[in-house]
Amino acid sequence: MKAFLAWGWAIAPLLTVATLSAYAAGTSETASTIISIIDTHAHPFGSPAAHRDDPPGVRGRGARRGHSTSANEIVKVMDDFGVETTILLPPPFPPGHPGRYGLAELKPIVRERPDRLAFAAGGESLNSMLHDVSPENVTPRVAKEFRDEAETIANAGAAGYGEFATEHFSFGVGRHPYESARPDHPLLLLLADIAAEHDMPIDIHMEAVPQDMPMPPRFSDLGPNPASLKENISGLERLLAHNPKARIIWAHAGWDNTGERTVPLMRRLLNDHPNLYMSIKIDEHAPKRTSPFDPDGNLRPGWLALLHDFSDRFLIGSDEFFDEAPQRLALVRRFVDALPPEIARRVANENARRVYRLGAQSK
Repeated sequence: MKAFLAWGWAIAPLLTVATLSAYAAGTSETASTIISIIDTHAHPFGSPAAHRDDPPGVRGRGARRGHSTSANEIVKVMDDFGVETTILLPPPFPPGHPGRYGLAELKPIVRERPDRLAFAAGGESLNSMLHDVSPENVTPRVAKEFRDEAETIANAGAAGYGEFATEHFSFGVGRHPYESARPDHPLLLLLADIAAEHDMPIDIHMEAVPQDMPMPPRFSDLGPNPASLKENISGLERLLAHNPKARIIWAHAGWDNTGERTVPLMRRLLNDHPNLYMSIKIDEHAPKRTSPFDPDGNLRPGWLALLHDFSDRFLIGSDEFFDEAPQRLALVRRFVDALPPEIARRVANENARRVYRLGAQSK
């Protein structure tokens, strides 16, 4: 295990792919030791205006194939990394974004392999409404349209709602545009009530901004990012407190672009809000200051203590795009394999099965 953790970030994905291909072959040596993963946050494909989260100056993680990824292609990649179930969801598309996809496209993919795939939706529709209507302009008509769409998603068999963006940076021209909305926007408060009624979680993308601050330098020259950011943690707490029965998943723990999503901040929020969950994403190109791994590839003690104390509140959410060469799946596989087994089982699959009500769908 120590040798595993010592691998450099650059070569770990390639070595992990080879290792997990052996897992997929079902050898007796590995079959009893690998802990399967339920990936709660992955995308089948991008869009013409690429939703790419590579940092400035870094080439894309893999060329897009230019066509929709089939269910069997997705499952083949899952097998390489010991993933038993994947929840597919759309990125948080802003209004009018070209190539949007969601419920209509995801449901047929999942129907092909319901034994291995599930879906969430709303990133293509509800998120667009969230960013199209200012908080003060949420009229009864707007609220009804929003609720009707949310009910349609629930009745279609979705496992959850997502992905929503309350603070999403742009990584430059041709990448995902900048999006910002109050975490306690009236439409999100309404969605919390609807989600609680249907026992469905909400997946939110939000960079941590504990106080008003300048845009981090690596994003300040990229349009259309603003020069400064507004504090958003208090708004997240108001959303969490609005309906304690609503399960809110703050996505991308471990991938932090402000440097402010620290272990102490996450610990306080998890302690104060029992309905808060976090999904873990690892990206080799992301800033390492708040990553679970230190520069030598070892798990940081603070992270390990956090996962120990809140082992029922973390899930895996790779943010993989299946029309690219996989890398983030390799990294979350590496993360799970580095955890003590009793924590790994909860984080890798048991929590997701409970939070997303996947008992009948997962093996």
